[in-house]
Formats: sequence, C-alpha cells, structure tokens
Amino acid sequence: MSEIEIVWGTGEGQTELSAFDQALHSGGIHNYNLVTLSSVIPKDADLQIVGTHQQEWDVGELVAVILAENGSLAQGETIVAGLGWAEAEEGGIFFEGSGENRKNVEKRITRGIETAKSTRDSWNWDETIQTKVVEHTVETAGAVIVSAVHRPV
Repeated sequence: MSEIEIVWGTGEGQTELSAFDQALHSGGIHNYNLVTLSSVIPKDADLQIVGTHQQEWDVGELVAVILAENGSLAQGETIVAGLGWAEAEEGGIFFEGSGENRKNVEKRITRGIETAKSTRDSWNWDETIQTKVVEHTVETAGAVIVSAVHRPV
C-alpha cells in the first residue's frame, strides 16, 4: 500500500523563488528533489492529511509530488493554492488549482474532479470530494503550496 501525505505551506522571501523555497520548507518538503506526477492516485493508497511532512527521507532524494502552487511579488495581494481529491475502488484522482480567490479555486478544483470522474465513469466512486486550500497575503514576495507527497514503493 502506498502512503500519500497531503502537506501545505506558505512562505515569504526576497524573490518568488526564495518564497517558494520557504513554502516548501513550511510543508516539510524543501530538502528533496521533487518529481511532478500527473494526478492519478494508486489503488489502495493511504491518504493522510498531515500539514507538514516530517523529514524522514534522505536529503536530495527523488520524491513524487502532485503540486499546487502560487506566487506573487504584489504586496498585499492574496494568493491561493489548493488540491482536491476523490477516491474509488479502482484508485483516485487529484486536481490542483491556484488563483487569487479561495471560492473560485475551490470551484475550479471541484469542476476538475467532476470532469475527471466522468472520464472514468466505470469506476466505483466514493461521493466525497475532499479539498485543502491555503491562502497567503503577500508582504514582499510570497508563495503558497499544497502537495500530495509520496515515495513510490
């Protein structure tokens, strides 16, 4: 069984890239080499909403992620990133979203999941759609991330 952690973070820096690194740090995934995956959840995966990953893997290790991110240099701007997911007996799907308004990001994620579910209409879907959406108000350079993190076995 594959364990997948849902983590998130916000960050500030002098540049968007340094803010992004701080957001990864806040989520506990800043010391890995992140490999972005498409959004399919393996069958029998164990999803855990943890907030911050506890650095249990080696520095520089390749770690698989589904990553929603947003960044900005506009002081006072609110930035939002979110991740949603739905599960079925056959597996599941994630959907990422970002923007400047929580409600719009949540709607975009839900629509994306519903579309992905209809593409897989023969699957036995749980009716529940779960989401984690995070906001951040930019001070200098800001970033926000929400990620599903796992190390394939």
